Amino acid sequence: MSRFVSPEGEGVKDQIDCRSTSGEYLRFALFKEGRPLSPMAGNFVYVAGEDEAMEVVYVGETDNLAKHAQDRWSEAERACGASGLYTRLNITAAVRRREHAELLHAYTPSMNTDELRQAG
Repeated sequence: MSRFVSPEGEGVKDQIDCRSTSGEYLRFALFKEGRPLSPMAGNFVYVAGEDEAMEVVYVGETDNLAKHAQDRWSEAERACGASGLYTRLNITAAVRRREHAELLHAYTPSMNTDELRQAG
């Protein structure tokens, strides 16, 4: 069973809902090329594949999506075949960090292995 839910049909989704370890679904919106990223704080995920084969390859959180959400994008494309960057505005630092930790454990992304090892 997929851990993603989308209100759209098949293919690249404009929005995805990622299920956290607490069971909560967190909605993320696709970053579209040519549009600016928000300078707001938030969580983000890099995904590879589509539909049922979609896989989270990286989970991040930042105080400024415009400055940091694309920091590892080139690496994700090259190493993991990342095809989508999804963001979620989340101003409150404590909530953002909790959601980040829950997403890490729910998806165990390949690009977060060092962070997962440290978290134990």
